[in-house]
Amino acid sequence: MKKFSTTFTKLVNILNDGNYHDGTTLSSRLQISRSAVWKAIQKLEKYGIPVHAMKGKGYALAEPLILLNQKTIKRGIQTANIDFTIFESIHSTNTYCVPQPRIKNKNISICLAETQTGGLGRLQRSWHSPFGQNIYLSCTYSFQKDVSELSGLSLVISLAIIATLKAAGITQSLAAKWPNDVLYNKKKLAGNLIMVQAESHGQCRAIIGTGLNVNMMHAPHAAISQSFTSLRKMTGQPFDRNRLCSLYINTLIQYIKNFEKYGLIYFLNEWEAVDYLKNKTITLINNGNETAGLMAGVNHLGHLIVQQKDGTLHAISAGDVKVIPHESTSPQ
Repeated sequence: MKKFSTTFTKLVNILNDGNYHDGTTLSSRLQISRSAVWKAIQKLEKYGIPVHAMKGKGYALAEPLILLNQKTIKRGIQTANIDFTIFESIHSTNTYCVPQPRIKNKNISICLAETQTGGLGRLQRSWHSPFGQNIYLSCTYSFQKDVSELSGLSLVISLAIIATLKAAGITQSLAAKWPNDVLYNKKKLAGNLIMVQAESHGQCRAIIGTGLNVNMMHAPHAAISQSFTSLRKMTGQPFDRNRLCSLYINTLIQYIKNFEKYGLIYFLNEWEAVDYLKNKTITLINNGNETAGLMAGVNHLGHLIVQQKDGTLHAISAGDVKVIPHESTSPQ
């Protein structure tokens, strides 16, 4: 894992004006050697950030790269006493949080990263994490609940993401796909991954990971196997990730606290309004066995309710269940 280098951050801020800057000038402004300037430029290129180089003129960014800024994000957060960490690069924000002890007098911690080298989604699928493009965030929250009472939390996190996007001006064509995806026009926009650790006295600790595609325009086919989109692809405009982070953290904490107080039942109407699978015929794959049926909603535990042809209802819990919607939908 790498914390932000002050020199690297200053270099990006200088290049963000869109002008060319020669190595000598950069060396003087950054108070480093020409060789160190070259290494910093190489780091940008290694991260996949396009840098224009012109003999006699120097270096320029193809477009501005606004890095995550801890002070900027924290200014927009309404909840006090949050432990906050941002990494330039990390294996995974979720796995970083696993061994972290509870911070004294703080039951919430936030970990953000500009890129992940080993980010994971559900069922151990790789989560593509290009540098400086999206939001990779993990929130650690200590619940006054038993582990068994957190069933359905992933649905609530999807709703928190959608509420954040609506507050940011994205109000149409958003949907939540059970159990942990957010879609825009049937394309994946965001997902969440939750890890839960039991603690003493009936308490537990949840690590809530969120990946949100913000400014990513392209991805290698091998990196993402399904149709995806991003806020920039949707709108044609780049988004301020720092503002989005503040907005999401505020919304996320509000939704988590309501879930802790009232449970999933508090959110069921909100879920039904954005349920992508509602009234669709689906196939469930579980341990190699396929079951077809009509998606009939979710219960108070967040389990998927499937109605088979003979009318019987089955509750499907989270785990290794894969949901594949068919093209056809049942009459409402």
